[in-house]
Amino acid sequence: MSTPSGQVPPGNDQPSAPIAPIPQSGQPKSNTPSIMWAVATIVVALVGGFLIYTAMTQGDEPADAGPGSAQGAGSDEGADREAGDEAAEDGAADDGGADDGAAPEAPAAESEQTSEAPQPTESAAEPTVTEEQKQFLLDLPRRDAEDPMAKGDVDAPVVIMEFADYRCPFCASWGRDVQPALQDLIDDGTVRLEFRDRILFGEESEATALAARAAGEQGMYWEYHDAIFAAAPDSGHPDMPREKLLGFAEEIDIPDLEKFEADLDSPELREAMQADQEQGESLGVRSTPTFLVNTVALVGAQPEQVFRQAIEQELVAVTE
Repeated sequence: MSTPSGQVPPGNDQPSAPIAPIPQSGQPKSNTPSIMWAVATIVVALVGGFLIYTAMTQGDEPADAGPGSAQGAGSDEGADREAGDEAAEDGAADDGGADDGAAPEAPAAESEQTSEAPQPTESAAEPTVTEEQKQFLLDLPRRDAEDPMAKGDVDAPVVIMEFADYRCPFCASWGRDVQPALQDLIDDGTVRLEFRDRILFGEESEATALAARAAGEQGMYWEYHDAIFAAAPDSGHPDMPREKLLGFAEEIDIPDLEKFEADLDSPELREAMQADQEQGESLGVRSTPTFLVNTVALVGAQPEQVFRQAIEQELVAVTE
C-alpha cells in the first residue's frame, strides 16, 4: 500500500495568496478576463477567510488562545525551498524569522498583524464566494479509505486538510494539544483529518516526512506522527538525523524495521511526498501549519474553539 499523492490544481503554479480557489470551468482562455478572474478570486478568498476568522475570534481572550491567538500567529513561515538548498538551513537557524510565528505574505491592507483580530474594512463588508469556488475547495480532500495519512470516516461531512512540516514547532504544538481535543468529532464521524506534507525547512524535514510515510506503509503513520511531535521542542527546528528517525521507529515498535529503513529511500514515497509539496505550493501555503476546514482556511496553531466553530459553520453549510 503506497501513500497517496496530493491534488494540484492546473494552471496555478505560483499564486500570490494562500488557499485561493481556482475555478476550473473549462472556458476558452482570454488574457485580460483570466487575469481579472484570478485577481478577483484571490481577493475574495483572502477577504472571506479574514472575515470568517474575525467573526470566530471576536471576544476571545488572548491569554486563553494559545500560540494561535492571531491570524497567522503560531505558524512557521518559510520561502519555498528544494531539498539541499542552503537557504533552508539558514532559515531554520534564524530566530528572527520562522520561529517568531510570522504571518504568511499578505496584501498591504493585511500586512500588519497584531495579537487582536483586525477589524474588516468598509470595502470588505460583504465578500462573496461563488459556488464554483466552494466546490473546488470541497473537491481537494482525497477521501481515500486506504490513505494511511488520514483518520476518520471517509464520508465525513467536514474534512480538515492539514499542511505541516514535521520540524515546525507550531505544527507540533497543534498536533499535541488541539488535534487530540478534536478526536471526539473524528470518532463520531463528523470530521475526517487528512495530513499533507508542506516542507519548509530543508532535507531533514523531507527525511522526517518520508519516515512517517514509511511507518504508514506498515499501518503506523499516526503512531509515528505522534511520537515525533511528542518529542518536539517548544521552539526551533530539531535535528532529525537518520539514526533518530530509526529510533522513533523502534520506540513505537514498527513490525519490520528492515523494511522501514528501506522505505526511507523509496522513490515512490518521495514522489508522493513531492506531490503534496506541489499541491501546497499551488495553493499558496507559505507557512505551517495551514488548515482547510472544508471551505474555511485557518493559518497557524489556532485553538480548539476556532476549529469547532469552523466545523459547526461548515456543518450548517453542507445541510443547507
